[in-house]
Amino acid sequence: MFSFYLFIIIVLVIIVLYFFYNNKLTPTNKNNLREMYAEGLDLLVSGKRVAAYKNFKSIINKDSNNVGAYLRLGQILRESGKTNQALKIHKSLIFRKNISSYELIELHKNLALNYFELNNFNKSIDECKKILKLENNNEWAINHLILLYKKDNNWKEATEYLKMYFNKIGKTDNHKLALFKIQDARVNTSNKKFVEAREILDRALNIDDQIGLTYYFIGKTYSEESGLEYDKAISLEKNGLNSMSDKEEYNKHIDSAKKLLSKAIPMWVHFLEINPEQSWLVLPLLKDALFALDRYSEVELILTKSIDRFPENTEVLASLADYYANKGDFDKALEIIDKALVKNNNSILVKLIKFKLNVQHSSGKISVNEIDDIINIILKDTDYQMMSDKKSNKDIKWLLDNNDEFD
Repeated sequence: MFSFYLFIIIVLVIIVLYFFYNNKLTPTNKNNLREMYAEGLDLLVSGKRVAAYKNFKSIINKDSNNVGAYLRLGQILRESGKTNQALKIHKSLIFRKNISSYELIELHKNLALNYFELNNFNKSIDECKKILKLENNNEWAINHLILLYKKDNNWKEATEYLKMYFNKIGKTDNHKLALFKIQDARVNTSNKKFVEAREILDRALNIDDQIGLTYYFIGKTYSEESGLEYDKAISLEKNGLNSMSDKEEYNKHIDSAKKLLSKAIPMWVHFLEINPEQSWLVLPLLKDALFALDRYSEVELILTKSIDRFPENTEVLASLADYYANKGDFDKALEIIDKALVKNNNSILVKLIKFKLNVQHSSGKISVNEIDDIINIILKDTDYQMMSDKKSNKDIKWLLDNNDEFD
């Protein structure tokens, strides 16, 4: 008899549980949850994170299998600066069996964003690549990989994913692609891989030959490689050129340094021809290189040609005035610097050179070398030059600032 009653009790428990679970997520309840989820999204979009958090938390209490609510809950935590908590929630969803393909992609997206906020770029990259395995043309993952590789200064990979993005949208921006190539070449240059850098820059020219900066950076590869050769020669000289082989080695490095530097000059001259408005970028380099190669007389020709192409460039006029002053032709120098002041009376560089000329002309006690040092600092300060250059194109700003955004 006891066993009969026990059986009845067990059956009743099963019936109660059955009706409980069926009533918990009846169509009506499911509709209510959908409405709650939509309401939570509205709150999130409106910036009401606390209310949205409570909303999604309430959904989870009613339906612990609601992956979407968990995803949003983690998103709110990340956007509130609690990224580690967000990561813990999102990682707990990885082995869920009831997760849809869409939710799985959203999960990897959130994990990628969590790791990005935690500056763990490698894991963020891994999550983006998992998305591409699920959906090989996912635009968000491709764009995020471009951003991540740019942040990591890996322009080679960034370029590959940029190509993938262009394939996805069905059109190519050769200008942007060439700029990415230039950045890749700059990384190789900083790693002293000069030949590889020049090969990449040549490919950039093949993609878009209208970017004058490519010639500037080709010149930089030659000048920096030249500097290394010169340093090797100086090192040998410091240790004493005690043998014939030491002297031969020294001369070999000096000759190599000169040949490399001489290859930089036509690149910078060509840049000056294409971008006379941005002469400030190459003029100090040209003057230094020509002086090092005992070809300083060529400065006059380069400067006058640049003025013919862009007469309003007061920086070039100031440089030409400085050139004549260094030659001892103060009357010519003062005449040119006064023209520059008429064109731009606010230029710090022009005023400094005018001040230097007055000091030289009057045999003042102030050291002209000190003024030259200040002038050289200004000439080579790209931040100052870009700030004062009202016509500076966005390519220069993007490349030299290394911004994340590029339209």
